[in-house]
Amino acid sequence: MKKLFKYLKPYWFGVTMMVIFVAVQSVGQLLLPDYTSSIIEFGIKVDGGIDLPVIMKYGLLMIGVTLISGLAMIIISYYSSQVSTSFGRDIRKDIFKKVSDFSLAESEKFGTSTLITRSTNDVNQVQMHTIMSFRMILSIPIIMIGGIILSLQKSVKLTAVLLIGIPALIALVIVTFILVMPLFKSMQKKIDKLTVVGREAINGVRVIRAFGQGEKEVKRFKAANDDLTQNNLKAGRIMSMLNPMVNMIFNIVILGVVFLAYTLIQTSNGSNPNYSELANLYAVIQYVTMIMFSIIMLTITFINYPRAEVSGKRITEILDTPITIHDANTDDYNDYDFKGIIHFNNVSFKYADAEKNVLENLNFVAKPGETVAIIGSTGSGKSTVINLIPRLFDTTEGSVTIDGIDVREIKFKKLRSLIGFVPQTATLFTGTIAENIAYGYDNASLDEITEAAKIAQADDFIQSMPDKYDSVVDQGGVNYSGGQKQRLSIARAIVRKPLIYVFDDSFSALDFKTDANLRHNLHKITKKSTVIIVAQRIGTIMDADRIIVLQDGKIVGNDKHTNLIKSCDVYREIAFSQLSEEELS
Repeated sequence: MKKLFKYLKPYWFGVTMMVIFVAVQSVGQLLLPDYTSSIIEFGIKVDGGIDLPVIMKYGLLMIGVTLISGLAMIIISYYSSQVSTSFGRDIRKDIFKKVSDFSLAESEKFGTSTLITRSTNDVNQVQMHTIMSFRMILSIPIIMIGGIILSLQKSVKLTAVLLIGIPALIALVIVTFILVMPLFKSMQKKIDKLTVVGREAINGVRVIRAFGQGEKEVKRFKAANDDLTQNNLKAGRIMSMLNPMVNMIFNIVILGVVFLAYTLIQTSNGSNPNYSELANLYAVIQYVTMIMFSIIMLTITFINYPRAEVSGKRITEILDTPITIHDANTDDYNDYDFKGIIHFNNVSFKYADAEKNVLENLNFVAKPGETVAIIGSTGSGKSTVINLIPRLFDTTEGSVTIDGIDVREIKFKKLRSLIGFVPQTATLFTGTIAENIAYGYDNASLDEITEAAKIAQADDFIQSMPDKYDSVVDQGGVNYSGGQKQRLSIARAIVRKPLIYVFDDSFSALDFKTDANLRHNLHKITKKSTVIIVAQRIGTIMDADRIIVLQDGKIVGNDKHTNLIKSCDVYREIAFSQLSEEELS
């Protein structure tokens, strides 16, 4: 929590104004009972008459204090909302910026669901608690100390009753705090789990329905939901006991004050009413009410603290996570005329928590005008290889260079502008088809977008839609098939006209005819570009200039299709498992 207070520094003026006017409002609250008791004590005569000037004097003072307190409350509300919303906005902005800088390793460490929860629910918890604390913790000491002092001035005997109520209330607060704290600490983790289950069920709805597991997923969600509900109910039951217990203590204290005041009035001299004792009684009851209420508010603030503290730690975990892949610290290559020669030099790679390398001593070159394909069994490291080119990962040993320049020495913006990257999972963004295709090339004209779509074999299905290139893409592209999403993703890479094309199993959802037409069209526009294709289907890569065969992260073959069929057992096994000997010849 303390680390997040730095986000309040830019808003020191608003915080200062809150402090000032919270003090003004608190002092105003303390003055009103004193003025009222003064009216009773000095404005009412022994014979029952009234002293109008005295009543007017204190009445006007009460009106003035009330107006000032009301104005202070408005100013407090204004600055608290301004500081609160800005405080939350800045934290969310920094979380998003930090997550955007994460490599795949850091992103996978946290997981998508918990990152979403930390950016939303956790920030809200910290935001609400921080501002509530400012308002309450600033006013509570003023009211408590001021109330006790003023109450003692009115009557030491009546105020003494507080010595019974305050310790009892503090004891109740401590017990409640001990019982509720572990429940609030576990609450955020349970929200994470619920988010994970809900997100998986929504994203995997087709698989769930296809396997008839809808009822199982409902039970799974119900279990996570019930777990969170039971946790909240336990906390709620404890908190629900707090209110009646506080009210009971509060009423006992008030009753004690009234009873003691009654005995004092009864034993006073004379038969006339003792207005001084009545005034003191009224004032002390008001001050006791304020003091007890301030303790209740302090209780609520402290009880909410554990949950806010947990949320704060979860946020700082993200903000304090070291970035493993840093941008180059030189601008030397921003205007460099790259050709697109990719060279893997003795490259090895290992995940942070892994014991052994995923890739081991890879050496190969991909040149402009050349199509290099990478194939291998599942888990052989194919996707990891191409993720090293745009620096989604960094090599553990060795280097990846473009035109002899280590990719770690090229600024991210420049490096990634050279690459048209199509990931294994086709991702579309909310917007239109045209906006999605032009995602990496903001200045793309409609003609360029259309041309890219034609090459990617997407123009036909786009033209069949009522709004054509203005057709809406829902979140995640759920209103398009897998093949359509793949073709739009490929068009997005093509429209940039990059030096390097990287396709990570990007043709898997296409039928053979569409696949063949797309590769034929690609060949026309990539004669001066470097093309790297990761594929599972032999038919997609048979015509590649070179095919790299991976097994357990090592290169076991690097040649043309015709030569690999004869010389590489791994390639031959993959090939014959998919196609006949006639089809492979």
